[in-house]
Amino acid sequence: MDLCPEFIREETVRRIFDVIKIQICTIAVSFTLFNSVRLPREAFKYGDIPYLVVYSFWLLVVALPTTLLQLAIGQLSHQDPVGVWRAVPILRGVGHLKILTSYLCCIYSMVYIALSAAYMIWIGKGTFPLKDCTKLHMTPNGYENKMNASECFNSTFLAPFTEQPQYLGVMAILIFVLWFFLPIMLYRLHKSLKISLVILAAIIITVAIVLTVFLSDINILSNMLESCEHWSPLSEPYIWHSTLVQALLSTQIVSGYLISAGGSLYRHSDVRWTSTFATITNLLSGWLSVFLWQSIGGEGIKDTSFIAILVLIYQSSVSEKRTKEWPLLAFGLVLVSGIITVLALLFPIYDKLHRLAGDYWRIFACASSALGTALTVSVLAQGLDLAAVLDELVIPVLAVFTTIVEIVGFVFIYGWFYLTVDIHFITGSRLPWFWLMTWWSTPVLLMGVTGWWLRSLLRVTMDQGQTLWPLGGVFVGILVVMVVMAAVAVAKEEQFNLLTKIASAFRPSRLWGPEEPMSRYIWMSQRFANENNSEHDYNTDTKTFNHIINKYHDKCNEIYNEDWLHSTDIYQSTPKAQTKNDHNIKNENPLYNDVGAIYSIPTVSTIKKKKKADEQFRSPNICIAKGELGGPVNCNCNRHFQLNVPDLRNNEVSTSL
Repeated sequence: MDLCPEFIREETVRRIFDVIKIQICTIAVSFTLFNSVRLPREAFKYGDIPYLVVYSFWLLVVALPTTLLQLAIGQLSHQDPVGVWRAVPILRGVGHLKILTSYLCCIYSMVYIALSAAYMIWIGKGTFPLKDCTKLHMTPNGYENKMNASECFNSTFLAPFTEQPQYLGVMAILIFVLWFFLPIMLYRLHKSLKISLVILAAIIITVAIVLTVFLSDINILSNMLESCEHWSPLSEPYIWHSTLVQALLSTQIVSGYLISAGGSLYRHSDVRWTSTFATITNLLSGWLSVFLWQSIGGEGIKDTSFIAILVLIYQSSVSEKRTKEWPLLAFGLVLVSGIITVLALLFPIYDKLHRLAGDYWRIFACASSALGTALTVSVLAQGLDLAAVLDELVIPVLAVFTTIVEIVGFVFIYGWFYLTVDIHFITGSRLPWFWLMTWWSTPVLLMGVTGWWLRSLLRVTMDQGQTLWPLGGVFVGILVVMVVMAAVAVAKEEQFNLLTKIASAFRPSRLWGPEEPMSRYIWMSQRFANENNSEHDYNTDTKTFNHIINKYHDKCNEIYNEDWLHSTDIYQSTPKAQTKNDHNIKNENPLYNDVGAIYSIPTVSTIKKKKKADEQFRSPNICIAKGELGGPVNCNCNRHFQLNVPDLRNNEVSTSL
């Protein structure tokens, strides 16, 4: 009975379903609050079509190559946003800044989620409009409610604690529940994340379709597309910087999610197609979100405050005299989008905690939830001004800085040549020069636009007599984190003086690279081969390795054909029998004639040979064979080592510590 064809069919079907689930997860992450709430709010501020056009430009020019870079380094190393900086240890602070950025985004996103949940509960259990949001005035047409949506929010759940303490208490309870129960969806990290995103994607797409079909107005969309009155903001730096930051937020570049997902969710995916698909989904979801809220909100001036979309939902439902089912669906859409946002932001944080604390990472996750609850309630108690400062000043600076340093670190310090070899290793094909050109130009574009924005912002604030203390605090915080983490990285280097320690911190650590032993073996052998060849000729000699693995797969059913009654115990076999089996393999297939024993048990001869005088006190360190075994060696006793394999088929391996 041959089970191999059936096994292959089952494996093929399983892989197809895995690919589908991964793409659904990518679609789900494109419906975060950054796309469904922040992008439409910024588009209302600067003009819908101009903003979307510039946003699309940044997605293709900056977000696409940066997404490819993060997915590639995550898939190669299977590390978290901090661990990937083993490639350039002195810039390890960038990883900690990404974790900090993700946590800050999670804090003020919880405010949005809690407000959506609160209004869903209040509308569901009571009347619509809410009683506390009703201010009737006599008009020729009868009684009309003169309280708008902004006043409604400010008099209820956003009211000061001294005026409406009960509403702040309700919000505190909701924030506590969200911080402690949403992380349950990440109980098993990427496995739980995949299941949660697949379910949430189906929910949010269904709700969005229902709202679009029953509430959207095609005439409003037509007028919006035909209008060309708002192209003047393109001459100002604010729209360019806002769309740049929006592209980095929408694609999750700032949070480190792509790095952690590259080694877990996307570990079997082609990073080139995955990055392209992620960019396309974010492009489509951004345009569709603006069209959806624009058509639901109707004509007129839109609110551009921090809670602009929540105000739009409430105000349009009251103006159009809709039943309370429609605002419930709209608030539910924001709620589900917020849950997806929190899961994507918490995933890299929990990934780091899991690597630091092992099985006890959930205890530290609970501690982070307690801290997050306290900080979120504090932000809410201070009003939305603090949340707006985080969203408009703090997060943009952190996003641009970490992206610039990340690209400079991997493309220029680690080296674009080694980076292309690594991507060649994980994809199996050479990287076109187009990607290198985008990586080289991205830091220049980011620094140019950010400098233009800072110059205009400083001029405006100085003319108005205002201060930008949050901006100064961000720069000081960035400097402190980078210097402290760089000092720690230099101190860990095992060198003899400060200068050599600093120089060593700019080179990859010995722990950088694939974690799986066989993958690391082939990766390092390819690096050695490409170092000795031309920079334009990539050598990938994995034919023998792939053939060996395929031979083992061809015999996958051999275990079921053995005679279990008369078979010998595998644990009683002698090393001599193992050596004999390896010899038989070579005789049966000439491919293995020049390949050494596979997983053979080393044997020690019973006749001890007399040690030579020069080998009696030989150092246990193994040195690099630069050219060939027996040739000149170069021993450097530091923690950076190379595994040089001049010829895999000759089974020559040498290591230097």
